[in-house]
Amino acid sequence: MDRGDPGDPRLTARRRRATLPPPMRPVSHTVIHPVAAPIERVFAVLTDPARIAQWLPGCGGVESPVPLRKGVRFKARFGNRVTEFEVVDFAPPTAFGLVERGERNGWKTLFRLDETAGSTAVTVRDVWAPRSVLAWLRGRLREKRQVESQLEAILANVRKLLAP
Repeated sequence: MDRGDPGDPRLTARRRRATLPPPMRPVSHTVIHPVAAPIERVFAVLTDPARIAQWLPGCGGVESPVPLRKGVRFKARFGNRVTEFEVVDFAPPTAFGLVERGERNGWKTLFRLDETAGSTAVTVRDVWAPRSVLAWLRGRLREKRQVESQLEAILANVRKLLAP
């Protein structure tokens, strides 16, 4: 078979690669605020399954058969909807990360904790990899305020839980 022949498998593979759309870039939002509590207490509140519903907006309850650590999956209830989360980062007392495996599959929420003078700087970052151009546009333009207000609400709830 001649290399210029349209049936050449190498040529077909090259054409296929050339016509596939590039992967969508992730959409992320980040909020950073201080919390007036030691880093160990902040990490404990974020990673205690019994307390997640108290800081995660809209969450009515969490079921986890075991303490959280990397790889553990747990269920959370949001009204009538139950979704599953997986712990993808767990490095006490500085990092904790979740990925949703339910309706918003692939949506990551990552926490980074840094000790500061008498408090803890908490960085919350949501990262989402859209699966289409339309989803990317919607996530980039329409949902920005909603996501950032949700991150602000998480931090406000954590501050309330740790208030003296």
